[in-house]
Amino acid sequence: MPNIVQFWNSTLVNIVKKKTMQISKTVETGQLENGENVEMDNMLCDLIDIHKVKGNEDALRRVLQSIYSQLNSTKDVKFGTKLYDKLISVVIADRASDQVNQEQISKVLNAVQAHAKQYPWSGLCLLRKLSSISLCDSVNIENQQMPLHPHAGKILEHLLDDFVRELGLEYTCSPQLFIVIQKLLQSELSESRRLAYSIMRKLLLSISKCEDAKNDGETYPQLQKVLNSVEPHWPAYVVILEQLEKEDSHLVLPMLSGHLPRFVACSVDNDWLSWLRILYQRLIRNHNKLVVRWTLEYLLLHSTIADLLRVNLLDEFLATTNKTELYDTEDYVLPDQNIKTFVQNSGTLQFLEALVVVPWQSLPLLHWLRSMQPRQPHVAMALILKICGHVKLMQHETLRYEAQNRMFDIFEPTIESFSLGDYIQFLRALCSNNDNFCRDHKRFTAKIATCTNINEELVHFDKSLYVIIFRTDVKIGIELHKKMSKLPKAQHGWWRLFSFFFSLKLESTSDRMHILDFYQEQYDLNIDDLERFTDLNEMQQYLVNKLECVTDEEIAFVLHRGVDWYTCERLISWNQLAELNLKPSELLSQGTILTAQRIATLLNGIEARLEDESIIKSLIAYLKQYPDSVLVATAIVKYASAHWSIEESDQILNDVLEASQFLNINILCCTKSVPTSLLIRGLLSGNPLSGEKCIEYGYLINQYNYFFTSCRKRDSYINFVIEGKTDTHPLLNELLRINNEMIDTKQDYIENCKDHRIKMRIARALIRITFKGPSYWSDQLWQALLAPNERDNIRYMYECLVARCLPSVDLLLNRLQQLAELKSCQQLSLISVLHIYCISKYNAIKLEQLQCIIDVLLPLTMDKDLEIRLFVQLVLYRLLLQLEDNNIKVHGVTNMKMAIESSLGNKLLECQYEGRLLLPKICYQTPDGLQAADFILYMTYAPCDEYFADALRPNMKLKSELGKYRRSLKFKCPAV
Repeated sequence: MPNIVQFWNSTLVNIVKKKTMQISKTVETGQLENGENVEMDNMLCDLIDIHKVKGNEDALRRVLQSIYSQLNSTKDVKFGTKLYDKLISVVIADRASDQVNQEQISKVLNAVQAHAKQYPWSGLCLLRKLSSISLCDSVNIENQQMPLHPHAGKILEHLLDDFVRELGLEYTCSPQLFIVIQKLLQSELSESRRLAYSIMRKLLLSISKCEDAKNDGETYPQLQKVLNSVEPHWPAYVVILEQLEKEDSHLVLPMLSGHLPRFVACSVDNDWLSWLRILYQRLIRNHNKLVVRWTLEYLLLHSTIADLLRVNLLDEFLATTNKTELYDTEDYVLPDQNIKTFVQNSGTLQFLEALVVVPWQSLPLLHWLRSMQPRQPHVAMALILKICGHVKLMQHETLRYEAQNRMFDIFEPTIESFSLGDYIQFLRALCSNNDNFCRDHKRFTAKIATCTNINEELVHFDKSLYVIIFRTDVKIGIELHKKMSKLPKAQHGWWRLFSFFFSLKLESTSDRMHILDFYQEQYDLNIDDLERFTDLNEMQQYLVNKLECVTDEEIAFVLHRGVDWYTCERLISWNQLAELNLKPSELLSQGTILTAQRIATLLNGIEARLEDESIIKSLIAYLKQYPDSVLVATAIVKYASAHWSIEESDQILNDVLEASQFLNINILCCTKSVPTSLLIRGLLSGNPLSGEKCIEYGYLINQYNYFFTSCRKRDSYINFVIEGKTDTHPLLNELLRINNEMIDTKQDYIENCKDHRIKMRIARALIRITFKGPSYWSDQLWQALLAPNERDNIRYMYECLVARCLPSVDLLLNRLQQLAELKSCQQLSLISVLHIYCISKYNAIKLEQLQCIIDVLLPLTMDKDLEIRLFVQLVLYRLLLQLEDNNIKVHGVTNMKMAIESSLGNKLLECQYEGRLLLPKICYQTPDGLQAADFILYMTYAPCDEYFADALRPNMKLKSELGKYRRSLKFKCPAV
């Protein structure tokens, strides 16, 4: 911006000259301000001052109201300039006043406007004062910008034409005006933004009327430069911003895609840069998801980090991409290709430097990392460590694991160049002690083997590193021991403790004995002496002394691991616990998972009931903490089944399954029987995912074929029921009873709520289990099929289920005789069952039955309900085609087919991918009942944790066809 004072002084000289000429004319015509009301003006001014100073807001309000009443009266009331000036000071200029409203401001502005037209000279002073108030964010003496006046937008919008007419376009179009407009555009208040749009439109109109302003470049070059910058682009710019305020703001995207490149091109010389920033901000902050997505995709494709820094938008842009909802594989995912283009255009190093300053959420960070090319050129270690810090803080364990793996792919050349110490520092930055890290053990082993200064690097091998790598490949421990064994004893450090206990994991006898021989030689730790200890405490103390433990941390570590060694090496049978005076619960609390597994193994071998069964409670508590411990779970269930009553055994089985994340068939096989109630609970188990957690799991399922979901736990129960030798009919009847009871008690429910999900799980289990036992039939199926207020995916699954389980077509024909008594939704379900049955089992239908079916359907082709009429015609047309294809002679087939073709026309093709018409294809193209249910759930946009996505992969062609219907459901409700 040019020197503001100099700019205004130069323009004021011209204004004064012009106004002096105007005043001299008004003097000649006698249009000077009437002074007959001077005394009243003074009195009102005094009243305003008195009440204002004393803080008597009620009295002040009455005075102002009296003045407003006079101004609005039909009488020819003439107030003087002094009173108007006072009104401006009190009503408008006072920032702290909270007693004024928009109506009062408008009254004052209207009065000043009328006064200025009648008395140009005094009106000029008032207009200049209002102009100064509205533009008071000009640079002050300390070169600091003052905050925008709260009424600036109102003043400018109301009086802009007067400013241009009386003060001139040169004065009005000051740099301060554009600052005010930009601040109004950036306001969070929609009214302020509306005022800005109105001001911009008025200013454009004034500019078009003042043709001479465009030729005034020599006198006012800065003005001309500003006008040349804004005038060509403001019309489209204002229209776009106004449209972004509306609910259907996405309708502006075609216009925006045409104009945005022009706006960007105009920002090369910085004049348009601030306007472009405002537009970008309004776009990425828009309430409409479609607008935000379009903007992010555009910026990723057409901008670089340098471009975003230039418009001061980088932080806000990255923050906008840091939203889990942008990576929803069930709805929308920010395209990988756009991100790759952005990184490539920006440069990897510049991108990574920007990446590390954002406090990333788990899924957005993983998606950005996935979009980066592997094997990036060498990157500074300090920068990689910062990225590792973000990955380590990811809350979702599986997403963090995938991000950790991705780090090795992206930075492989740099990681390969790390020294052993740098590599360990990298691992510490990337992984926490709780991470089950096993991604890079081969490289780790190689770095240890090739390390030439192990005596210096060994300092990095402390307790925390041991925890990280303990669950990895044992070759790391073996290789490290080889290095350590060549060093003086004083340099062994913490690893003297780890290497000994690491030997417990070794299956190779030679490797193990090599390590133990080393300890006998270096530490006088004789394994034969160790094995002679019968007292655990004595053995622990022996290890503490021989391994020369000094600190409390070293002692605690050896005591802890000593329990593992003792239980794994010394305990052969459960009876030894009593002989050695050991309490299994105490051992469990003192040792690690090795101790727990050993105790579980011993428990499996006992033949009589224990006198002290507290260990069972301890093992249950342990299982809740480590739910993947199948060996522990199996031991508990086997013991209870062998030694407890059926009721007690069922309860302990219930507790174990409650603690376990996933069902292992071995656990159920340990029992004499499994209660139906427990199986049903397993079939319906799983807390529904929602919000960001659902999006995260959907991403893992889609991108990584993630297996460990609650759906897979339910599938394990289904498989157990199918593979078991017990009668499944009671179980199926109970599932149907639960579903039908929900129909009676909860006739209406929200989509994907808990009740809806239970219904999905029941129907899914019924389809799968009955597929293996096709002889099942129950009249309860009719109630489930004809539920009046059911969701489509539940209806579709029961339509398939009933069509598959029907003992004969006669049973269905009897039901069809009652069509007239049913609601339209129930009629559709029955016709759909008929459709599925006839398409898949037409060979089992007799000719007279086919004729009966046609006779039932024909009247419905003229039904008053449009949906039924259309669906019946489509079903009948398919049946007629099938009759023709199989050379089955039924009277009038050709005429009926031609009549339907004439009636429906193009709809015959358009409706082929409607949901119900796809059900026969799903039924006869899926060899697995569970797969059929999962296709239906996928097609109807069921939550991703309610079906197994991998079951759809064997038939990608069918999935693609169902995807068309799935997309049609999405487009019916666009995201806004």
